[in-house]
Amino acid sequence: MVAHAAPPLVAPLVRDARVLRPALVPPRRRNRSGPAATDARILGVLEVVARELEKPHSVKRLAAQLRLSPSRFEHLFKNQTGQGFKAYLLAARVAKAKEMLKDRTLRIKEVAAAVGYANVSNFTHDFRKYYGESPSRSRSRSPQGRAISLPPKAVTPPDSRFHQQIAGFTNK
Repeated sequence: MVAHAAPPLVAPLVRDARVLRPALVPPRRRNRSGPAATDARILGVLEVVARELEKPHSVKRLAAQLRLSPSRFEHLFKNQTGQGFKAYLLAARVAKAKEMLKDRTLRIKEVAAAVGYANVSNFTHDFRKYYGESPSRSRSRSPQGRAISLPPKAVTPPDSRFHQQIAGFTNK
């Protein structure tokens, strides 16, 4: 087997397990030595997708960068991951979005943009299709996504006369 130089798309492999985990499955082919053979070109694509999730990725462009035909790229990708590129990209985007929704400081529109959606309704549709609930419902059901319950308004604020009197007694 002849090793080819890596195309410009393939960078040092940094695997983001949180993004790659939902879609990456063991490859179906094995090399002669026994362990699973992994195509460095496909791992490079997975790394690029994980790093640049917000960018539009197309099979045609990625295949051209790898000097493959789109059909050969799809075949290799499905052989390595067990699913097509578009399905993997959707899974990676909604998995990252679900993780980001735990941060209540981010609006749903910002989360959608961060994972590559220009339209919030498309994001909501895909999220609901994948998880069976809307992003806002998912956020409200997550433990870290729940709002902090505030004390009742009857609680005396710290700058009240009561607290000033206590401070006066402790200073004597």
